[in-house]
Amino acid sequence: MYAYFIDDWVYNNHHRKLDRLDLVLTQKGIQGRKIKLSRLHDLGGSIKDCLSSGIKTFVAVGSDTTTSRVLNSMLKDNNFSFSFACVPIDEPRAIARVFGYGSMLEAVDALAVHRTSKIDIGLLNKRHYFVTAAVFPKKCSLGFKSYSISSLYRDHHISVCNSNIYMNHTTDYARNFDITDGVFEAVIARRPQVSFFDKMRGKGNDSVYIPETIFPVKSIIIKSKDKTLSVFADAEKQLTSPIKVDILPQMLEVIIGKDFYGSKQH
Repeated sequence: MYAYFIDDWVYNNHHRKLDRLDLVLTQKGIQGRKIKLSRLHDLGGSIKDCLSSGIKTFVAVGSDTTTSRVLNSMLKDNNFSFSFACVPIDEPRAIARVFGYGSMLEAVDALAVHRTSKIDIGLLNKRHYFVTAAVFPKKCSLGFKSYSISSLYRDHHISVCNSNIYMNHTTDYARNFDITDGVFEAVIARRPQVSFFDKMRGKGNDSVYIPETIFPVKSIIIKSKDKTLSVFADAEKQLTSPIKVDILPQMLEVIIGKDFYGSKQH
């Protein structure tokens, strides 16, 4: 049985998509309990109620922010087994793409097939979970046991990746980004300066960061002189530095689509 947690902005702004979703779920025979997520909704209470009624598959319907909110609430108490999925209605939808489906209909197809994989999950300061990557602002450094590493470039960022957020810009590196391998990629990336004339010719994109160094890690400390950092980890979070990032191998069972990339599938 399925539980669908639907963000309230989906009801307000995407009536046709929601009607279409209801139709295809009915056609696939995977209808379930629908829960509207308002700003003050008791999400934890709804999750416990669903579990007590025997529901084992939980689906976030909305964007990455919706998925992050539902997933973090579920993982606070992980003494139960469940399968997790998301249905992307609007951008950003990076988590859905990591799971192997980039559209609403592809996600529904994956739910109907119900093929799963256990993936690694990231954990920030033992409180905040993430799927894709944690991206940190300038002036941060990677803290190892006896030294720290930062970029020589002024315009840069640091990330701890559970999946490949840099797409085609990592083709020169031998290591693959695998969300099932039990290892993070700690990345120092820079933003190349693109001249006005190159922009006019369509030869550059100054909004894209390119990795300059990649370190495989299982746990790492992110250091900064600033006490409070704005971190983007599936959704924006305000965290106190230093920030400890840990990997939880094979922590989450997710429903995967045809474009899922991972070495371990069930």
